[in-house]
Amino acid sequence: MSSVEGIDVLAGSLGLDDEVAALTDAAMAGELELNEVYAARLAMLRPSRQTIAELRSAYKRHTVAGAREVIGALREIGIQVYIVSGGLSEPVEDFAVHLGIDIGNVRAVTARHDSLSGDWWKPGQDSADADYAGFEEGALTRSDGKAEIIGQLLEGKAGLSMLVGDGASDLSAADAVDLFVGFGGVVKRDRVAAEAAVYIGAPSLAPVLPIAAGPGGRQRLTSAKSQTTFADGFDLIADGRVEFRNPNKREQLMAALNE
Repeated sequence: MSSVEGIDVLAGSLGLDDEVAALTDAAMAGELELNEVYAARLAMLRPSRQTIAELRSAYKRHTVAGAREVIGALREIGIQVYIVSGGLSEPVEDFAVHLGIDIGNVRAVTARHDSLSGDWWKPGQDSADADYAGFEEGALTRSDGKAEIIGQLLEGKAGLSMLVGDGASDLSAADAVDLFVGFGGVVKRDRVAAEAAVYIGAPSLAPVLPIAAGPGGRQRLTSAKSQTTFADGFDLIADGRVEFRNPNKREQLMAALNE
């Protein structure tokens, strides 16, 4: 829901944007395991606590159009919203609050701070170079780990589930939900566009609202802002800015939303 990885903004300020962007692209395309990407890109950046604070601001400044409005509307009609992110937990949790999502609904990568050195770094055992050892290994540092986390979040919950994502790690979790919606409004990744059941090519998350709300969703919205967001999303679907792998599904949705 943020149009850039906050850590990539920091990389740009340090003159390392090309190197870190290449690592991010490799991760999004599924060419590298996420733990490899973390170790490499964070090794270049060496984030201090001040840096983590800067990442929080970067996420907020680059929020995708419609994200806050869609989340507010979904909560309005009782739909739970979660963030499952490969980002560092502190800035991701702060970003969730900015979006109006409960921190309890956030899963991200936990980082450790070395209180003795006052840094996020520890020296390598067999090398004089400093190797990054600050993040906790877990499901979200694996490229296929989101499915495991999503399964835990949805366990025992009734209703249909939907995942919106733009990278290979999101796509790998498609079978864990009822509907995977690819988002290419910032950067189009061919694999996501080709394999997503629904693909949003517009630079706005507004279409998520009518897709998630379904038939009768418009009538359940109470605020004028949510009604406007719903209408914006509906118009983008009607204008062909949202692709459905099954064209009949699009027609069924349009007919239901027009009722």
